[in-house]
Amino acid sequence: MSNEEPHVRLVVDGRIARITLSNPVRRNAITKGMWLQLTDIAHAVAANRELRVAVICGEGTTAFASGADISEFGESRRSADQADAYHQAIQKALDAIGGISFPVVAQIHGYCVGAGTAIALACDLRYGDDAMRFGIPAAKLGIGYSPEWIRRLAAIVGEATAAEILMSAKLFDARKAERCGFVNEIAPADELAAFVEEQITILARNAPLSQAAAKTCLREIAAFDNARNWADAHHAAEACALSRDYQNALAAFANKQTPEFVGE
Repeated sequence: MSNEEPHVRLVVDGRIARITLSNPVRRNAITKGMWLQLTDIAHAVAANRELRVAVICGEGTTAFASGADISEFGESRRSADQADAYHQAIQKALDAIGGISFPVVAQIHGYCVGAGTAIALACDLRYGDDAMRFGIPAAKLGIGYSPEWIRRLAAIVGEATAAEILMSAKLFDARKAERCGFVNEIAPADELAAFVEEQITILARNAPLSQAAAKTCLREIAAFDNARNWADAHHAAEACALSRDYQNALAAFANKQTPEFVGE
């Protein structure tokens, strides 16, 4: 595959999975093929027990992702059935990202629009640069988002801000992104990559089972009431208490040492 062709790229760097959305000619707009690749890559990352953190970014510094590739809509979303199949492909990718048990970080340079916001919201943590612009222009295209997407957006930014984002279809700046909670923190554009490296170094040191338990509980909190499974959250917390990592951490702290976690 040529680097000019739209694609999603995975590079494993020690315990870090680096996922890049690459379609720079269209500001990293996501094609249907890229959604399918992202699903496969997220599943592969989730299955790799050596990994501790995943980072998703866009190719270059102009955009994280400027949305879905609208040039495909005439063929792939012409009918209701086609639109439903397209939405299902997107949801599979988002679910695959959400199914990763360890922290997933979105590194957001520049534009993060439409489908780009959906990918960023599927991550656990989002860090942006001071030039970022985010929004969901669905109301300018006659597109309706599914309840799953809107629930995730509202859970992160609040219902009033979600209504503003969805109904105005405007692009908002970095200050708004940080104020409403869409991003955890903003860094200068030329410092974002280094800042994210600092954050993932911290995340990679911590106990994988504890992080997995936190993600399991947060996932159930975010789920619709009739879809919650609190048993999974309780079992994940109990697994931490019974783990070798927990015993090793107690011994390390007693000896004023830093524990090393293996996820067992």
